[in-house]
Amino acid sequence: MPGPVNQPLTPEHARDFAASWYAAWNAHDLDGIMSHYDAAIEHSSPFIKRYNGTDDASIGGIAGVRDYFARALERNPTLRFDPLHVTTGLGSVILVYRRMSGDLAAEVFFLNSAGRIVRSVSHYG
Repeated sequence: MPGPVNQPLTPEHARDFAASWYAAWNAHDLDGIMSHYDAAIEHSSPFIKRYNGTDDASIGGIAGVRDYFARALERNPTLRFDPLHVTTGLGSVILVYRRMSGDLAAEVFFLNSAGRIVRSVSHYG
């Protein structure tokens, strides 16, 4: 698995990534969503414990993440993310958006050289 990139991403690349990620989620297109993630993805979210019924705060591997996202889409048929801001870093992107509940959220994505997410961390407030 290619590791995270340690080079700055361009603002254009970050915006393209964000547009594609939001479009897939807002269309509830699970295959489109998963096309953004590397096979060895590690995903962390405060909701994992609740939706998976475990004490785990993260999920590793594409199959586990896909299953988790599928359940999230099933439980939230009106799920929608409204983009607010995109930031770029060294091989990372942060998306800030408003969830369907009206709450703010931010996700940090660490990308590999292929532009796939190798680590994601969700934040809700």
